[in-house]
Amino acid sequence: MQYCPLPSVSSFARPLTGRTVLLTGGNVGLGFEAAKHLASLGPERLIITSRNAARGAEAVKAIQAAGKGKVGSVECWEIDQAQFGSVTAFADRWAKEVGKLDLLVLNAGVAQLEYAQSQDGLELMLQVNHLAPALLTFRMLPFLSKASPDPPTPRIVIVNSGTHHWVPGVQEVDEAGDGWLKLLASKKYCQTEKGMMMRYPLTKLFNVMFAKSLSEHIPASNPLIANSVNPGFCRSSLGRNVRSWRFWFYTQLVARTTEVGSRTLVHAAVGKDLDDMYGEYVESCFVSSPSALVRSRRGKMIRDKLWAQTIELLSEVDPEVPRIIKQYLE
Repeated sequence: MQYCPLPSVSSFARPLTGRTVLLTGGNVGLGFEAAKHLASLGPERLIITSRNAARGAEAVKAIQAAGKGKVGSVECWEIDQAQFGSVTAFADRWAKEVGKLDLLVLNAGVAQLEYAQSQDGLELMLQVNHLAPALLTFRMLPFLSKASPDPPTPRIVIVNSGTHHWVPGVQEVDEAGDGWLKLLASKKYCQTEKGMMMRYPLTKLFNVMFAKSLSEHIPASNPLIANSVNPGFCRSSLGRNVRSWRFWFYTQLVARTTEVGSRTLVHAAVGKDLDDMYGEYVESCFVSSPSALVRSRRGKMIRDKLWAQTIELLSEVDPEVPRIIKQYLE
């Protein structure tokens, strides 16, 4: 799939006139390029996020220019997914200043080679790549419920990675029972020999599973669609923590540019062929198959447990989560 030529955005683009779009991590890399493409589709309001809103000022100018007068407004709001409080504060601000949402693209993420701790005391990648996006998703559901059902239908796009194929299983499910997700997030476990092995691919597996579970719990009466998308291996800032000439050489030889990779995000966001697709794994601008684990009976068991434990953990963080789930999901 990595060498598959991708279609141009113009080949699947549809106007976003009157729509409100939120794209996390839109100031650099894939998110930045995707934001420029989305701006050209003419949304009424396009909001990107950054850990530091001031750093997003230049990106906002470039995205606005890419809109060529079609986009209503482009803004950069601050959110730090390493802090649950930042996510809830962001959602509270959204409720006061915006109040509706048509398209949510969850792009922000991090890749670490070694253990790092979030400000909430959890392993950083697990929080930033899975738990915080899940929390933001739940908090945005009331606003997405107000979206227009007209095509392009309201969507949640979760950016995953093909590295999820590398995960053969999640043995912690067997080792820790109902506490396995908290075990994965704990410093004590992460500092064991196997604690950080395959951690980034594992969080990307969770992205695929979460999108699938979310789609199953959205009521049939709600036109909202949730899918996950693999942009392929790209030359982006995500690999900034990997300092190896072998990785650099491999990147130059194989990786897509961020502009090319970003087309997959835009396709997942507006492509007509995905209007009736729910919980799918999308790559190279078409629906593909996730890993064998995801498709297996064991994968379904892991996915159900991940859904339940994610909700349990986030309900402890934010009392709005159980209320929103009860009202907007089945």
